[in-house]
Parts: sequence; structure tokens; C-alpha cells
Amino acid sequence: MPAPQNIYEAKMLEAFEPALTVSAPAHWRSGVIFASPHSGRIYPESFVSRCDLPRLALRRNEDAFIDALFAPAPALGAPLLAANFPRCIVDVNRAPDEMPRHWIGMAAKEPKKRRRAKTIAARADAGLGVIPTSLGESVPIYSEPISPEVAPARLQALYYPYHEALMELITAASLRFGSALLIDCHSMPGFAPMGTRRPDVILGDCFGQSCRLVTLQLLEGAFEKRGYNVARNYPYAGGFVTEHYGKPDSGIETLQIEINRDLYLNPITLKPKRGYDNLAKDIEQIIGEVINARDAQALIAAQ
Repeated sequence: MPAPQNIYEAKMLEAFEPALTVSAPAHWRSGVIFASPHSGRIYPESFVSRCDLPRLALRRNEDAFIDALFAPAPALGAPLLAANFPRCIVDVNRAPDEMPRHWIGMAAKEPKKRRRAKTIAARADAGLGVIPTSLGESVPIYSEPISPEVAPARLQALYYPYHEALMELITAASLRFGSALLIDCHSMPGFAPMGTRRPDVILGDCFGQSCRLVTLQLLEGAFEKRGYNVARNYPYAGGFVTEHYGKPDSGIETLQIEINRDLYLNPITLKPKRGYDNLAKDIEQIIGEVINARDAQALIAAQ
């Protein structure tokens, strides 16, 4: 007879069918792809009933409304990939083996051949890996520890389908346009732990490794001319997706965008606040500007 945990897990995973949504454009232009890996907001009762935290606390970990803010992308000529599951169940911006080392047989060794290997291992040990067990500063998600046995089914049902869809989009863009630009869309808390307000936007290119400087400058300029203050790489240089897929020398660029939630979200109710509409309008214009600029760059390169 299956263990109760396995029963809960099976019911939970049934709620994520499909695990992701790909909104395709009628006319794809210039090989730009937008992705929202952390905006999933389905919290099945079979998951919440095992948690030490209420739904609202769990939701504070998601990139609330980022998929909605970037929803104009398909109408403007670029696909939008969005995970339907929340990051506190599976975090697709982690490597598939980024798990606590005490989960024997699952991830007993530190990750190899990736930057900051010791930091990555420590993060996983703290419960912030691909199968999170904590939120933020060591706040446990679950009432009782979950078993590493949950990992294979979660990865198979949620993690791998997301990355397969992402890789299909990148491959299709490369074949069709000769290059691809993946813009990985996130949000961040409005204020740092010490209480200082973060910039409006942080662009992460893995310190110049995941995209060309001209691409970063394109996004940077698009936000700045609309009055947003923009920082680069600190404290968000780009996660697994940005680092793993970004190969500028091979024509595949990746850039992470972090939007300050203080611009658009009430941190208590998690409902949009007054600035949401202005931000949404600006992001729609920026999406169009990036696509148009890439079209122009492709035209120049072809001449």
C-alpha cells in the first residue's frame, strides 16, 4: 500500500496538468523568447495541508503577476513560456541535481563544473534547491520533513517538461532566425534585508557571460528612458536558466530581468496596487522595442 506521502504527492501533481503554458505568437519575430518560471499560483490542498505556512505566506515566494505583465509578448511577436506550478514545489531555476547532500543517493556531492559550486551546495543544504523545503531565511515549508523520494516524480512531472519546452523554443528560434534571445522574467522583494529599497530593475547577464553587452544595454536603455533606475547583476546575476542556456558565441543569449515588486504589488494582500497599470504599459512598450531592435539588428547583419 502506498505511503500517505506518495498519495498526497500524486494528488498534488494531478493539479498541474498541464505543467506549463506556452503562448505562441501568430507571427514570431526576431527569435526573442520570454519566460516566467516563478509565477505559478496553483496551490493544491494536497500540498497546502502538509505545510506549516498559510497560502498567503507561500505566495509571497512567487513572482506574482509577472506572467501577466509580460502577457503582451505573443501579440507583439514573441512566445511566452510560463510555469503553472509554484516555485516552492519545484524551482526550475535550479539545476536538477541541486538537492541537500543529506538526501543520500539523490545529491550526495557538490555540483561540478558550475560557478560558485560551494555556494550552490550550501543553498541546497539550506532547503533552497530544486525541491525547496524552506522559504527565504530558513522558514520551513512543511509541517514534517519530506522524503527525497518525492524528487523523481516532481522532476519528471514538472521540471523536465518546463526545460524541454524551453529548449524547444530556443532550438526553434536558432533554426528559424539564426539566433535566440531568452529573457527570463522575475520579480524581487522591494527592499533589501537591511531596509534599503532595491533598484526598480536589476538585469542579470552572469557578469557579461550570458549575453552580448549591446543586448543588456538595449534593455537597460528601454527601462531607463521610461524613468526606472536599473542596476546590473547585484544581487541577482542570473540563476541556473541564465547561466545554463546562455551561449552568446553560439548565438544564444539569455538575460534575467528582476522587477521590484514595490512598483506594482501590495506586499500584504499580494494584490496589484496603483502603479501596476503604468508598469504594465511600460513593459508592453519595452517588449515591442526589444523585438523591433532585434529585427533591425538582423536586417543589418543580413546586408
